[in-house]
Formats: sequence, C-alpha cells, structure tokens
Amino acid sequence: MFSYCVAFLAVAHLSCIWLLGDVRGEHVAANALLFALAFLPARWQWLKRSGLAFWLTGVLFDSQRYFIEALRGPIHTGGLWQWEQSWFPAKLGDRQTIWAEFFWERHLALLDFLCGFCYIAYLPAFFAVFVVLLWKSRPCAELLAWAFLVTNVLGVLTYVAYPAAPPWYILEYGPGPAQLDAPGSAAGAARFDALLGISYFEQFYSRAPNVFGAMPSLHTAYPVLATLAVWKRGWAWRLACGLFAVAVGFSAVYLTHHYILDVLAGVLAAFLGWWGGKPIFSYVQKRAS
Repeated sequence: MFSYCVAFLAVAHLSCIWLLGDVRGEHVAANALLFALAFLPARWQWLKRSGLAFWLTGVLFDSQRYFIEALRGPIHTGGLWQWEQSWFPAKLGDRQTIWAEFFWERHLALLDFLCGFCYIAYLPAFFAVFVVLLWKSRPCAELLAWAFLVTNVLGVLTYVAYPAAPPWYILEYGPGPAQLDAPGSAAGAARFDALLGISYFEQFYSRAPNVFGAMPSLHTAYPVLATLAVWKRGWAWRLACGLFAVAVGFSAVYLTHHYILDVLAGVLAAFLGWWGGKPIFSYVQKRAS
C-alpha cells in the first residue's frame, strides 16, 4: 500500500504542475525518480522512505510561489535590523550598525571566496553526510532525511508567520513598506561570482521563490542537522561538522544574506527538526514495512 501511495504522489504532483503550465526538467526527473523508487524490492525500502522525505522537501520549497504571498502576514522590513543593532552591534566608522552591513562595507577577497564556497557547499556537504551514514548507520541516515523535512517545514511556517526582509534588502530598499516586486539578490555572494567569473549565485537567487524569507537561516540549519546526526560517532565527526556549521553561519552574515538572529533561529530549527523527525520516521518505518 505504501508503494502505491508513493507512486500516486509522484503522478499527482507532475500532473498538477503540468496543468499549471510550470513543468521544468527537474520536475519530470524528480517525479520519475520517486515513481521508480516506489516499486523497488522490499530490501530497498529504506531508499524509498528517504527519497520520499527529500522529495516532499523539494515540493514544499518549489510550491512556495503558489501560496506564500496569499498566506503570509505583514512583512517586517526593519524590526530584525533594529534588534540586531541593539543585541549584536558593530561599529562602522563613527556609527553603530549591524555586522551584515559592516561586512558589506569591509570585505576581503579571501573571505569572499571562502564564504562563497561554504554557501555553495552547504547542501552537498549535508548530502555527503547522509550518504556516509547510509553506509555507517542506515537508521540514522533515514532519521536525518525526515529531520531535514521537518526542519524545512518549520522554516516555511516561519516565513509565513514572520516574513522578514534580509539585510541586503534593507541596504538596497530601506526599512519602509515592503517592495513586493523586489527580485532576489546574490548580495555579497556576487563577489564570489566576480572572483571566479561565473554567475552561479546571480542565477540561483534570481529564481528565489520568496525574497522575504530571512528568518530562519536554513543554510545554517542543514549543517547543524548533520552535526546532530554524527554526534555519537565521535569527536572528530563533531568537530568537522560543527566547524563547517559555524563557517556557514558566519558566511550567511558575511555575505549579507542573514542576520545573526536568523543564524540562531536556524540552529533552533535544526534542533526542533531533529527532535520532531524521530516520531515521523518511526511512523513511516512502520507503515512501509
């Protein structure tokens, strides 16, 4: 029964996207892959369960453009900036500001490269940990997949309940009424593109479905999740994943994409996602067996 439900989800989603006229190559590929996973032999149930968690996460984020504007509350453009300035002040010349603006004005080419790399690697690093755990501890890897889904659900719910402009938006448009047609921006990550002569971040953020999703930082949440998943594997794993999580959190602020408050909220979302993923993983494991 579980296999048929998974196959139905793949067909239903692709049909809906086709009816809306929004089908892209990645939609066809993702749904075809999920449909194929649905009918794997019993010994591959773990792959089907994990694949479903990641597929649901992808659908959630891809579908934001259909519901986010209708559901979200008033957009906050200046509140986070003011709180940040009070709680985590930075000095820029003779005035007090926030660290995101400080780094916008005072940046180094080496940090542009390292932080840009972290911002590219945050998701591949997460999936690398997932693959390693499939080999070392398959139940832990499956739990990580479902915790990933829960963390992203928490993120999107926060985007709806507390839509907030990122620091780069305030620097460009100010703290007044929200400019709903504001396009996504690579912000400080554009310096990484310029260093390498590419347009990766420019193209990525030009397709962002939700400009007002600063809180929480899911860039930070993912490596924190990976750290929680490897915590019992020893200090070397904790240190490696923990340091990378700190680097991504710093990069989020340095590249002017997030406030420190967003980073802290991302850490909290990861812990809640890890805790909330456990009962969901247990339920799906029982239903799919």
